[in-house]
Amino acid sequence: MLLLLKNVTKTFYGVKVLDDIRFELKAGEVHALIGENGAGKSTLAHLIAGVHQPDSGTFMLEDREVSIGSPYHAKKLGIAIVHQEPPLLPDMTVAENIFLSRQADLMGIFTNNRRRRRQAKQLLRSLGSSLHPDTLVRYLSASDRYLVAIAQAISRKPKILIMDEPSDYLPHQDRGRLFDLVRDCSSQGIGIVYITHRLKEIANLCDRITILRDGKHVITRSVEGLSEKQTAALMLGREIGNLFPPIREQFGKELLRVEKLTRWPELQDISFALRQGEIVGVAGMAGAGRTELADTLFGQMRKDHGAIYRDEKPVEVADPYDAVKQNLGYVRENRIDSGLLMNMSVTENLSISSLDKINRYKFLHRGEERELALDKIVGLDIKLNHLNQQVKYLSGGNQQKVMLGRWLAADSEVYLLDEPTQGIDVGAKAELYVQIHNLARQGKGILLISSDIQELVGLCNRILVMRGGKIIENCKSSETSEEQIAVLIS
Repeated sequence: MLLLLKNVTKTFYGVKVLDDIRFELKAGEVHALIGENGAGKSTLAHLIAGVHQPDSGTFMLEDREVSIGSPYHAKKLGIAIVHQEPPLLPDMTVAENIFLSRQADLMGIFTNNRRRRRQAKQLLRSLGSSLHPDTLVRYLSASDRYLVAIAQAISRKPKILIMDEPSDYLPHQDRGRLFDLVRDCSSQGIGIVYITHRLKEIANLCDRITILRDGKHVITRSVEGLSEKQTAALMLGREIGNLFPPIREQFGKELLRVEKLTRWPELQDISFALRQGEIVGVAGMAGAGRTELADTLFGQMRKDHGAIYRDEKPVEVADPYDAVKQNLGYVRENRIDSGLLMNMSVTENLSISSLDKINRYKFLHRGEERELALDKIVGLDIKLNHLNQQVKYLSGGNQQKVMLGRWLAADSEVYLLDEPTQGIDVGAKAELYVQIHNLARQGKGILLISSDIQELVGLCNRILVMRGGKIIENCKSSETSEEQIAVLIS
């Protein structure tokens, strides 16, 4: 046995997040670790990686009892982790981040930068990436940052590799390369702890599965013969019905129209309309211009030319403040870089876009703020210990719910949702799909950007397919398939 954890317990602020957990990993095994948001998956991964220390329990590494006191100690033991939000240094290059904290190459004193750039390039190519080693990390997309983090972990030649939601930050076309990489690492004897919400991946990639629920061990078994439906039921403790609500075809007046919107070179002559009660999807590969479209509509980026209309009237959206005045809400792909106030409370994060509603003569009405926050916490089933809990202590999926809840509380008319279900489990996804469907029923307009083609086809009325900064196809969901969309975006 490569790794064995017995009777592991961990408590944060009086709340037991892991309770008497057993986990085992064999050399060369891909072991799926799944559970709802807040089930304890990332906490268990952080214990193995030395980020946190357990309150009690035994850790056996290659039949030897160990105490993993720090991330540095974990690396010395051959344990590498790719975090859900990779802690890269933005003002250092890709190559420098990959070989961060590594010993010098020449006589233990000097670093052979040329050699490291060459090695970084080879590693990135093995991941299917053409990133230049000298690019500063701050200019990379979320998916490219995750690839750099994977390359950093693999460069250490670990015995154990922990991957926390690895495919969530990768576009559809790059996931196959990731799976090939996982299989290659497995064939070299590396034990892989694979944390995922994407149940489809498990059957084709993983050997065994461990399911956690509310910090407790539910089951460990072979993946063979376990269906997605059975997995979801074990994970949630209940059966789950249809994932997607029925698509509505009743639309009202035009809410948003874009004509020949251009920001060179990211966007070129973009034109479309969005009506009350309509959910319009946006599909495309990384770099196709999907996020740049939402950024420009919300005033995060300035357009070169073209027109934006709200309620059939031309508007200028110079910055996000203008966008909020036009009743636009924006849930961005990267929740940390895009507005979550990590050191502030859940209540404050939920209410920050609704301050006009809860102000009284320039004073904040705290009672109304708590009511507004509580309504969204219950409606979105955000798991937290108390209303004043800082957002940084929530799981990634619950942080994503807070981002959506902020704009639900603001009662926006047009929602720009960029990867809104990234990092959340299947049960939370089903709940979020109902929320989006209910927004459409209320007459809101939703522009949904997603790398999950099943999500686009199952939830949207129409799908705009982007490539090279242009809309190349406008498909009606009822008349297309996942396979056709995959061909169009490639």
